[in-house]
Amino acid sequence: MKSQICCSLLALSAASAFVAPQFAPKIGHSSTMRTVLMAEGKAPQYDKRPASVVSNVEVGESSYLIRVKADDDSPVDYRPGHVLALEVPHPTEEGKWMPGPYTVARADDACFEVLMKVVGDKSETFRKAEIGSPLKFGGKFKVPILEGINQDGLKRVVGISTGVGIGPFLGFAEEALSRTSIPQIDLYAGYRESEDICCAQALDDLAEKYPDRFSWTPVISTVNGHTSSAENLKLIASQIPSAGETHYHMIGNGAMVNEWKDGLGEAGVADERVTLEMYFNHRETPRPEAVEAIGEALKEKILASS
Repeated sequence: MKSQICCSLLALSAASAFVAPQFAPKIGHSSTMRTVLMAEGKAPQYDKRPASVVSNVEVGESSYLIRVKADDDSPVDYRPGHVLALEVPHPTEEGKWMPGPYTVARADDACFEVLMKVVGDKSETFRKAEIGSPLKFGGKFKVPILEGINQDGLKRVVGISTGVGIGPFLGFAEEALSRTSIPQIDLYAGYRESEDICCAQALDDLAEKYPDRFSWTPVISTVNGHTSSAENLKLIASQIPSAGETHYHMIGNGAMVNEWKDGLGEAGVADERVTLEMYFNHRETPRPEAVEAIGEALKEKILASS
């Protein structure tokens, strides 16, 4: 079950404008899912498929989980952690569409879900989309979270997110717990205020279903600080098994992701045990004190367990 401690939130959604992702495209299995990156600095090109809104539910303060159905005859081929382009009609300019990159939270053969925070005109337009409203989608980028994790010798997955980054973690946890033998998944979801917490009921339900394999902790920055604070690091480090048996995945703003990436490196965590996705602030310089705190806390635990 959940306990409230600390972390950071700048809970923006994927991005306010669709720019070329900073990762290689993943080619889809269907010809309708072709993705091609243009020259550097230009937007990626993708085949656009018709779709419509199945549901649009507020699951946190100004955060919406939108379920989208493909309206053509081709199956949906996404998994939690894939990134796609999703478009909504412009509210005042007829014939114009507003595209953006969003990370898949859940998916099946017919539908997918994305979790977004309302932060501007485009996300506000998505918020207002009613059941049956037309959308377009296409492209497939990034590697699904589960696919990026080497399960050989794995005893624990630690997920650290900010804001709506919890969406893909929820779908990943549901997939991993039902389809793999990963012993333990622990998520630490960062928010600024307690009302920003997203998908609490679904996460509680998952913890109740898998009490010995899954936990999640909302981390509230205005209460006790960031995930790099001493109290939070003590909690996270206390659950880490011996060196090399934990995989770390971070999703969210660049400040948090860069701090944890560099801190894990300082602690001696192997590169193959770290995966990440940044939603914005990609070039944010990590705070040296945060990197040092993460590195020291985890290094101490890793050395003690070796």
